[in-house]
Amino acid sequence: MLKAKINDLDNQLRELKADRNENERDVRLSETVKTLKRLFPGVRGRMTELCRTTQKKYNLAVTVAMGRFMDAVVVEDDHTGKECIKYLKEQRLPPQTFIPLQSVRVKPVTERLRTLGGTAKLVFDVIEFDRVLEKAVVFAVGNTLVCDDLNEAKRLSWSGQRFKVVTTDGILLTKSGTMTGGTSGGMEARSHKWDDKKVEGLKRKKEDLEVELEELGSIREMQLKESEASGKISGLEKKIQYTEIEKKSIEDKLNKLKVEKRNIEDEIGRVKPEVQKLVNVITTRASKILSLEQRINDIVDRVYKKFSESVGVKNIREYEESHLKAIEQIAAERFNLHKQQSKLKYQLEYEKKLDVGARITKLESTVLNLKKNLKEVEEKQNKLKSATETANSEIGDLNEEVQDWKAKAEECEKDIQVWKKKISAATSNITKHNRQIKSKETLIEQLTQRKQEIVEKCELEQIDLPTVSDPMETESSSQGPVFDFSSLNRSLQQKSKQSERDKIEAEFTQKIASLMSEIARTAPNMKALDQYDAVLEKEKAASKEWEAARDEQNRVTAEYNKVKQMRHELFMDAFNHISSNINKIYNELTKSNTQSVGGISSTHAVGGTAHLNLENPDEPYLYGIKYSAMPPTKRYRDMPQLSGGEKTVAALALLFSIHSFKPSPFFILDEVDAALDNLNVAKVASFIQSKSCGGARLERNVELGSGFQSIVISLKDNFYDKAEALVGVYRDSDKGCSRTLTFDLTKYRES
Repeated sequence: MLKAKINDLDNQLRELKADRNENERDVRLSETVKTLKRLFPGVRGRMTELCRTTQKKYNLAVTVAMGRFMDAVVVEDDHTGKECIKYLKEQRLPPQTFIPLQSVRVKPVTERLRTLGGTAKLVFDVIEFDRVLEKAVVFAVGNTLVCDDLNEAKRLSWSGQRFKVVTTDGILLTKSGTMTGGTSGGMEARSHKWDDKKVEGLKRKKEDLEVELEELGSIREMQLKESEASGKISGLEKKIQYTEIEKKSIEDKLNKLKVEKRNIEDEIGRVKPEVQKLVNVITTRASKILSLEQRINDIVDRVYKKFSESVGVKNIREYEESHLKAIEQIAAERFNLHKQQSKLKYQLEYEKKLDVGARITKLESTVLNLKKNLKEVEEKQNKLKSATETANSEIGDLNEEVQDWKAKAEECEKDIQVWKKKISAATSNITKHNRQIKSKETLIEQLTQRKQEIVEKCELEQIDLPTVSDPMETESSSQGPVFDFSSLNRSLQQKSKQSERDKIEAEFTQKIASLMSEIARTAPNMKALDQYDAVLEKEKAASKEWEAARDEQNRVTAEYNKVKQMRHELFMDAFNHISSNINKIYNELTKSNTQSVGGISSTHAVGGTAHLNLENPDEPYLYGIKYSAMPPTKRYRDMPQLSGGEKTVAALALLFSIHSFKPSPFFILDEVDAALDNLNVAKVASFIQSKSCGGARLERNVELGSGFQSIVISLKDNFYDKAEALVGVYRDSDKGCSRTLTFDLTKYRES
């Protein structure tokens, strides 16, 4: 029966799509509204909680019609809305829309829209709600119409008087002529919120039935429980029978004991007077005996008075007590001596009867064996001593060898540093030569281009240039014709300065101009001369433009090369400085003394190593920089394979190295010690302390950068106890804001 009910509820929930997962935003909104309801009595709830559609088919249409007001919160007045908004701001919660019932302005519903006919209805009429919320619902949907067919919606929205219409499948037609529609999973999911109340009720009912079913259990479990219960009942019935029999026997015994008790009480009552008489007689006789003993003692004291005085006791009884005690002690000692004597006598006789010689020989053999064992042990001890001495000597030799290897390793490290410097210098020289080669290549390209321009100009002017018939004779690798300069004077074939070349070019230009003028004088065709003049003018204009463009190109190229060179020099200056200092800073951050640091002993006296390498030394700013760090006592690994703390120390070393090149006066470090253990926290704190304020004045190092001020946000006491001042931030619950506390630590510094 219960299973049938649960299956029925599952079917209903499946129809309502209750198995969908609520997103995080909806959960937060519902929790926020519940909190507002609890804090402010004027909060009614969300529109989805206060309203529901008359039929399920209108869910999507109402969702589209309401739009953003679907999740709006209805409140009594604007004061409640302001308080809610203030609370949301204080708690940093997402913003929400509030509809105050008393102050919201709405237009009344147009009654004639209810008589349009067809399937058209007001969205207001397909929503069920409490009449107190009427203004909020009218504000959310207004005079929007809903209909089943899209053609009917188009007719209502775009013909005659226009209305805002929405169809049951979620297509919205506005008065301005726009139409919005299509499949939207988010909108369909929002439309299911109208069934949330029903879904929650069905879920609660299902949970109650499941709990009841779990309490009942399965049929087999019920049969097992029933059999166990029947077995327990039969056992208890047998126990009841046995206890009743035992009860009867105990009652019989109790009756017998009561009778005996009564008889004993009667006997006690009968014997009690006689006992009292005997007690009285005993007391009287005891008093008489005491008086008689006193009289006897007085008489004896008088008789032995002189004897007592001579002995030095009060009376004869004291003497008898002391004398008797001494006699008893002497008798006891005599008895003990006699007993010991007899014991020794018996022991002597027993020893005489035993075979003493055999025991002596046995003991002698045992002594000999022990002596042999002692000699063997001494020999082993001597061997071990000699082995120990040889081992100690070998250990000493090995220690000396280790020291020699350490010295060699240090020398090798120094050689490596020297070679690294040489490599960096060679790299810079190679880079410099490469730049010179590139500049020469650029010049060659310019000259080649100039040569090509001259050749083209000569072809245009139909000037034949002398060329070598067999280019292989000149051993030239250039493409194109190889010109023959043998007809030139020997002075022109020699290399000259730019000024001389310009002078020679001017002379040749003047000669060409005179020859051209002479040619012009010899040519009587004036029409050809005009044509030539026009062509010459065009050529001059083109040449001027080309020369101006070439000059501009040369100027821009020169400026570009200058900026490029400056950029390269600035970058390399920064890189060389940072690269030379990062190893020292990383070594200082990871190196520690053999004594304890921050409560933890350290054994990393050497420290780690760090290096920066350029992927492309020629144009380093176009490629990457590889950062390598090797913590102390560990082998080389790539940076991604280091632990969080090791990455933090490496990042701080890079930061402080950059600072040493371009020092900044102020640092804010926000929980840089989060991934560090206590030992590394103490090292980083000591480094920052040495570079900050007072520590920087005591310890100045030009290579590692000047001092700086720093604010460190930390939760670890062995970090912030090295600061000059502490600033604590806490929340003031009375005023609803944050407050600060400051504490000066310079007064408590150790001298």
